[in-house]
Amino acid sequence: MPEVAMRDGITLYYEEKGGGNKPLIFIHPPLMGHVVFKYQYELSGEFRCFFYDLRGHGRSGYNDTPHLQTEAILERHTNDLLELINHLDLKQVTLVGYSAAGMLALHFAINFPERVHSLILSGGFPKVDTWLLKQQFYVGIQLMRRNKRDFLAKGLALSHKLTLADFKELYQYGQKSRVLEVQALYEAYLQYDCTPALDSLTDIPILILYGSLSRHIRAHYSLFQSNLPTAKIVVIEKAFHELPTRSHLLFNHIVRQFLRDIACG
Repeated sequence: MPEVAMRDGITLYYEEKGGGNKPLIFIHPPLMGHVVFKYQYELSGEFRCFFYDLRGHGRSGYNDTPHLQTEAILERHTNDLLELINHLDLKQVTLVGYSAAGMLALHFAINFPERVHSLILSGGFPKVDTWLLKQQFYVGIQLMRRNKRDFLAKGLALSHKLTLADFKELYQYGQKSRVLEVQALYEAYLQYDCTPALDSLTDIPILILYGSLSRHIRAHYSLFQSNLPTAKIVVIEKAFHELPTRSHLLFNHIVRQFLRDIACG
């Protein structure tokens, strides 16, 4: 079982698929684990793909230490990602952040731009700024406080599934997450705002994808257009927020083409 030990002693679980000299690292949102990217395994036919579980999620470890300050949570996950990249001996990587995990990908790129070849954000946002999105984060936090992890895991599995097998896998994997770590990650993302630093990323090729039926598209599309005009923004018609699973064919095609284009550019 591939694992990498962090400096504080916990281990991160990861899977490597494919080969080539274009490494992609996929970053999942709170609770879900790397299995939310099961349909992206197809990309390993052309790229070297890494799928990992954040600490406290899936098969990765968790350190039962006193609760960190909220602002330190994202730094800890950022350092975990850096240690993983160093362990894999990768000079530069393409980060693929889904939903809230786009903030972790952005934060890493802002702090370690020399290690990022390109960024791909699926349904991403630089801050939690709309009323509806804030409510979703508040719900996630409250469910964790009430120890309702399995309820949230079931809801996320239902919204992402294509098949019954998908539902079972996503639900069972979500049940592996640690409640305190999921809560802490929701709280960290809720307070995060990297909008003022987006202009530092203009030299990094960035692809941002949205589903046209996503309730968050309008506000976040405008935020990126205004603060990161060099990013390529693609809207997938008649698609919802859950692009990596429910619109995986188009999602994979667009990702593949984007990486081919910047390789030739």
